[in-house]
This record gives sequence, structure tokens and C-alpha cells, in this order.
Amino acid sequence: MKLPSLRQMLQEAHATLVRFPLVLAAAVLGTAAAVTLIERDTPADPTFLTPLLLSSILGIPFLLALALAGERRGTAKSASIGLQLAGVLVLAAYAYTVPGSLDNAPGYVIARFLLLGCALHLLVASLPFLMGGETGFWRFNQTLLLRLLSAALHSAVLFAGLAIALGALDNLFNIHVPPKRYFELWVLIVGTFNTWFFLAGIPGNLQELESATGYPKALRIFAQYILIPIVVVYLVILYAYLGKILLEWDWPKGWVSKLILGFSGTGLFSLLLLHPLAETEAFTWVAKAKRWFFIVLVPLVVMLFLAVWRRVSEYGITEGRYLAIALGVWLAFLVLFFTLSRAKSIKVIPASLCLLAFAVSSGPWSAFSVSRQSQIARLEARATAAGIMAGGVLAPPKDAVRFDDAREMSAVLSYLHETHGYEGIETWFPEPLTTAAAGATPGLKGPETVARMMGFEYVKQWRDEPGGMFTLEPDGAFDPSGYDRLVQLTMDAPAGQENRLPGTGLTYRFTSPPDSLVFRKAETGGIVLALDVRAHAATLAQGRDTSAGDRLPADAMALRASAGGLRVQLCPWQIRADQSEGTVKLQHVRGVLLYSTDGP
Repeated sequence: MKLPSLRQMLQEAHATLVRFPLVLAAAVLGTAAAVTLIERDTPADPTFLTPLLLSSILGIPFLLALALAGERRGTAKSASIGLQLAGVLVLAAYAYTVPGSLDNAPGYVIARFLLLGCALHLLVASLPFLMGGETGFWRFNQTLLLRLLSAALHSAVLFAGLAIALGALDNLFNIHVPPKRYFELWVLIVGTFNTWFFLAGIPGNLQELESATGYPKALRIFAQYILIPIVVVYLVILYAYLGKILLEWDWPKGWVSKLILGFSGTGLFSLLLLHPLAETEAFTWVAKAKRWFFIVLVPLVVMLFLAVWRRVSEYGITEGRYLAIALGVWLAFLVLFFTLSRAKSIKVIPASLCLLAFAVSSGPWSAFSVSRQSQIARLEARATAAGIMAGGVLAPPKDAVRFDDAREMSAVLSYLHETHGYEGIETWFPEPLTTAAAGATPGLKGPETVARMMGFEYVKQWRDEPGGMFTLEPDGAFDPSGYDRLVQLTMDAPAGQENRLPGTGLTYRFTSPPDSLVFRKAETGGIVLALDVRAHAATLAQGRDTSAGDRLPADAMALRASAGGLRVQLCPWQIRADQSEGTVKLQHVRGVLLYSTDGP
């Protein structure tokens, strides 16, 4: 095989730059923004770099779709550049909506970015050949897929080679290479080399794809012997579950919607890959499989709607449920189109999904707007039922808020805190819901604080009822200052044996039943100090129920005491206990004991 010369590679790179100047400009700008953000050692303040990064990433597929559409229609180069410059203005408008720091951004910002990214990649796949023939459309997307895989492989090899070279400089020549340099190297390769390499492989004459022939054997093997068996497994499981529903007359579980969407997506991808074979005599089964695939989808789409509606009726609409409903509508449209239409063009699949992704990503009908309003309405209804709101105005509760109401309202507050912020409920409160204190979402008060402002104690979403088995773990590191020795501790019910405390004349053991950690004089057996671990666990359990996070602060988890010249601090890594009828019973304690005998 003849290797390309350096001159040839430079000529191809230059030709790609001339062909896609604005696409490569977006790639370079996005890469520069990403590297600059990585270079910062501290959390970035709001800056134009974050909007520039996100809009540049979206600009690569958006501007590429416009450029290829212009080439496919024979548009003059100047007119094509003008259209792409108009696209740049659209990207600038999007950048204006992106906050300057993702640390302060609600979760929907990234979700909307991902939706738009999917829509724009589908735009690349469908726009250039939207008015062309089926053959050119399929060949074009086949070329894009294979070039994408090739670019990924070349980029991975290049990154591995250069990363090993950096490691050699670090280890052999003592030239310190900070870890972030590897991340920056990866960004540089993916942002520039990978994009440039991918663009260089797009055929220069798109018209010729209409008359291209041949079918890659590797592609057929992948679709026929890997994807198709997966589709069959999905189908067997789903129809077995459908039979179970009909026999037991039980409402379908929400999780089944993920399996239905997985089956549908894998099946559609398989049929798209095998589409050219449907016209050949040797593979007539492909045409039959295509026809039957949309027929077997009918009961599954119905089951999808029932499963999602069950979750919506119980817990309202969220982005995930909204998208599941939207995809269900899209699948129903495909079923009708491919069973009733004469055209049966495969271009409808990516084109319609592209339109759907654009539709659900912005506007008052978007997944984010509808979900936010649904959850706020759910919160208001629960608060009214709990007696802490009347006529849209908060009021002190007359009675204790029921556990179920507290848990459901807590779930909504957590959702708003993480995904949208409190803008929709700020008018309920006499004081702002923002704070300067650091937290999971800086600038917003935690959901546990907002819950107290509403008049109830926050309850974690996964809690079924007060009580039962629970596990406590610390968030962060323990402070060892003031202590000069430590021992590891492990306690399982029943209590452990007595052990020597090194460097002292004392012993320690957990009592039986396991309640306290007792320290005694080794010679006389007299008690010097006792730590009531069970009572401490009971106190922590209350904090666990009213904390938004899954872990408790390490400082709160620590148990300190001193007596008789002994100072100790129990630092539990894990406390497992059972809470029933208001009583906490220890089952397992694991951690370290810090201690000092230098006096109180």
C-alpha cells in the first residue's frame, strides 16, 4: 500500500479548509474555548467562553448541513457562504441564551444542548438529499458513518501515541506534565484533527452518489448477525411481557418504555443499514422484515403510551416522560406512514426525527417548559392538599404534614433545584430563594431549606416510610487535627471482642447488644469513657431524612468525647442500622477511631 506524502496530506487539508472554512472555524474556536476553560485551575467565573464552546460545538453540524445542502443543489460558493453566515447569526442567538458558567446553570441547559445536537446531526444526514433519490441518500449516510468510525479510530491512535510520548517525558526526563495536559491533548485532537479528518473524507461530488453501486460486506454482517439478533431478543421479551400483562390484567411498568424505545431504535437502524439489500433477490427477507417490523410495533407503541401515562398520572410530566411520549407519537407516525403510504421513503425516518428534536427543544411547548409547569402545578396541588397553601399563597400548616405529601413535595423541589431553578415559585415566598453560599447549585437555596420555608421537613424521594434499614455515609473528609493516633474499627451485630488501644493502658469494645463503644482500664476494668453510637445514629437518621444529598457532612458524622485524659473522635465510614417503632438498632459500624492521651 502506497502511503500518502506529506505534500499530498497538506493539499487535502487545504482543500478541506477551502471547502468548509466556517465549519473548521467553529471547530477551532470551540477547541480554543475548551482548552482555555480546562487551563483554569479554579472554577470559572461567568465568561463568554462557555457560550462560545456550546455554540461552536453545535455550529459544526449546523454549518456542515448548510454547506452540503448548497453543494448538492449547485448553489454558488458566495451564496453558500452567505447562507452559512446567516447560520452563524442563529448560533450567536443561541449563545446569548447560554449562561456564562455551567456551574450556575440549571440542568435543562445541557439537556437542551444535547437535544439540539441530535437534531443538527440528523439535519446533516437528511438535508442535502432531502429532494434527491433513495440511493444517493443511503450512500451519503453510509459514507458519513464509515468516515466517522475511521476518524474516531485515527484520533484514538493519535491520542494514545502522543499521550505515551508525554508520559515518557514525565518519567524519563523528569519534565513534569500536569494531568490536565492529557485532557487538553484529547480536546485538541477531537476538536481539530478529528473534525478535519472527517470532513476530508466527504465526497466532493455528491451527485455521483446517486449512481454508486456495491454494498459493504462488513456492514451487512454487522446488521444481519449482530443488530438483528438483538432486535429479536428485544421482541421476544416485549411480547412475553405483553402476554403477562394480558393474563394478569396488570398495568405496564414505566421501565418497559425504555425497552420499547431501545427495540424500536435498534430495529430502525438495522433496517436502514440493510435497505439496499431489500431490492435484491438474495435478500428478499429484508423487505419482509421491514414490512412486519412496523406491524409488530403497533401493540408495543400502545403499551409504551400506557406505561408512560401511568407515571405521568402519578408523578406529573418530566423531560424524560415528555420525550417518551413524543417518541411514541413519532413511532406511531412511522407505523402509519410505512403501512399506508405508497412512497415508503427511508428519508422520512431521520427527517421527521430531526423536526421532532427541534420542536421539543424550545418554545412554550418544549419538553422543558411543559415539564416545569407540570411539576409546579403538582407542587401547588400537594401543598394545597397538605394545608400549607390556599389560593396560591403559603400559610402556616395547622397540622403536621403527612409523610407522603412531604416526600412528593420534596421530590418536586429537588427536581426544580436541579433542572429549572425556582423562578416559577419565587412569588410564593416573601424572601429570595437565592443564596451566596456554596452548594450543589451555587446561587440557589437547597431544596431542604425551601421545604422548611414552606412549612415542612424535607424527605428524600426514595424513602418509602419512616423506618426500615438505612445506611449512613460521610460526604467529604474528616478533620484529624488534635489527635495523634488512630485505629480501624469494625462492629457487626452482635458486638465485637475487646481490643487493646495501642499506646495506652486501655481497652475498647462495643457493648452487647451493640449500643456504645466503651473504653476501660486494662488492669481494673473500670470504665473511662463511653460513646453512645446508637443514639448518635438515631440523630443522624433524622438528618438523613431531611437532607437533599445521599450523604451527610463528615463533621456531622463524627462523634467526639473526652474523659480521664483520653480524647477520642469516632469517624465512621459507614453506619448501617434498622429503625422500627421509633427505635434504632445498630447492625454494622465501620470506620476509624482518632485518639490522643495528652489530656483534655
